[in-house]
Amino acid sequence: MNITHQAKWLILITLLINAAAMLSPIINGGDSITYAALSQHIALNNDWANLVLDGNDWLDKPHMPFWITALFFKLGGVSAFTYILPGFLFHLVGAYYTWRIARLFYGRETAWLSVLVYVSVYHLMDSSIEVKAETYLTGFIMGACYYWLRYDAQAKLKYLLLGALFSACAVMTKGVFTLITITSGLVCMWMYRRQWHKLWSGKWLLALALSLLFTAPEVIALYRQFDLHPEKVVFGQTHVSGIKFFLWDSQFGRFFNTGPIKNTNGNPFYFVLVFLWAFLPWVAVFVAAMVAGARQFFAPDAEGRARFVFLCGAFFVTFLLFSATSFQLDHYTVILFPFAAILCGKFLRDWLARQGDSRVLFIVQLAVAVLLAGLAVGLSVYVANRIVMTVVLGMFVVLLAYGYVMRRQLRAGAVLAYPVFGIAMVYTFLVLTNALTFTACSVAHNAAVQLAGKPDAPVYVYQMDIVARELGLYDSSPCYAVDDPGQLPKTGRFYFLVRQSQLEQLRAHLGRFEQMGQGEWVVHKTGTFPRFLRLAKGTEPLEDIRILQVEGVK
Repeated sequence: MNITHQAKWLILITLLINAAAMLSPIINGGDSITYAALSQHIALNNDWANLVLDGNDWLDKPHMPFWITALFFKLGGVSAFTYILPGFLFHLVGAYYTWRIARLFYGRETAWLSVLVYVSVYHLMDSSIEVKAETYLTGFIMGACYYWLRYDAQAKLKYLLLGALFSACAVMTKGVFTLITITSGLVCMWMYRRQWHKLWSGKWLLALALSLLFTAPEVIALYRQFDLHPEKVVFGQTHVSGIKFFLWDSQFGRFFNTGPIKNTNGNPFYFVLVFLWAFLPWVAVFVAAMVAGARQFFAPDAEGRARFVFLCGAFFVTFLLFSATSFQLDHYTVILFPFAAILCGKFLRDWLARQGDSRVLFIVQLAVAVLLAGLAVGLSVYVANRIVMTVVLGMFVVLLAYGYVMRRQLRAGAVLAYPVFGIAMVYTFLVLTNALTFTACSVAHNAAVQLAGKPDAPVYVYQMDIVARELGLYDSSPCYAVDDPGQLPKTGRFYFLVRQSQLEQLRAHLGRFEQMGQGEWVVHKTGTFPRFLRLAKGTEPLEDIRILQVEGVK
């Protein structure tokens, strides 16, 4: 069996399934809507220096993700597709540089197996569509690591410039903390080789200086928005330095819990538990890869040991730092998964070359595949959506057919292909169910549909801030969140979104109005997984939302 050929086909199928999620007309709730709104302000106002949300200065993350998204908004218009597209492209950038590093270390076959692991890791698939900062960061970090590896071996100007550029982009995406992830593998490898002089050599000091120099656009933008205007109120305070927040509070302040954004509920084993589901379906392969790497560490292959040290250093240094802090979110670990994917790819190549000598791995991976496929089928039957059931059951039939055709290569299929099919089925269920559910019942999407074709007028949304923000992404008319009737315009026509339960108490404050639309919808799309299933099944209570056309207020 040609493993490389099979891996390429599995990669293509997985990427197509992953990319299909971009066709959803819905931007998922929470951070994604906030980030899209920030990018929309930049694109519509050509204001590339300031981050503004709901008319207020916003200071939390650096500019780079919003600059990239705003550029796509400028080119293709504001939509869910143009918001997700750049994130998915950077997911591919991460895959490309995962391939380059794996090929540099172990050759083409390992490179393709590493990419297969990368594209089929659940949390990487999910992040490529959710499009948090880590989606961009993964691509930048892997590019930086590759070029610094090449620069370490040969001090070419091309490697220096590209390494510094990718590093600077990573810093402008998430902060200076990202340099730890970028450099930890190299530093660990230098320590193993006892190349202590490289830590302060002119070659690497130049690389650091150039990387920091390339972050100038971020520093200038923050200085113009905040440091030049100490009277601005951010985090309930004045005299807030955007540069200080960027260099310290946004990352190290969270790590030490000394910044304006705190979390005191950290658990040192939180990310271990996250890894058990986020890295599916390859958790057992990663554990086996670490055991095999430890056993082979004292083999005579010094260069192989150095590569193992690089990958483990890049993964575990940041993983342990994340675990030590109290500010913990599951998507933080996404940036480390490419290094784990390469370790898995190396192990899978060796395991397949030995004709699958580990019966334990075969049994565990087969069990994982069965569990994932069964979970997807069971959940689709529970939700009882015909489209979801048809698609998921169709994928299950394909899995059974593939297993029959490839029955002579049962061990390789059970360890390599079946888990990919299993996680693809779970991912398809979640993405398709999410799209169908919130297309049917989210306030913003359905209000935009009902307002389409109506005369243009401002839209005011009463005590549903996140809905106003999201509706502004789907509707060309300006949308405003209001918490008090006194914020409504005194004259002129406008549209007003309000819960039916609040309408009576507001009637006395409104002028002449008529109802333009109505629906049983959900305001908050985020929540627990059981709530999501109830929404999909149609058993979760919805809210009666009215769309009014108002002629001023009394």
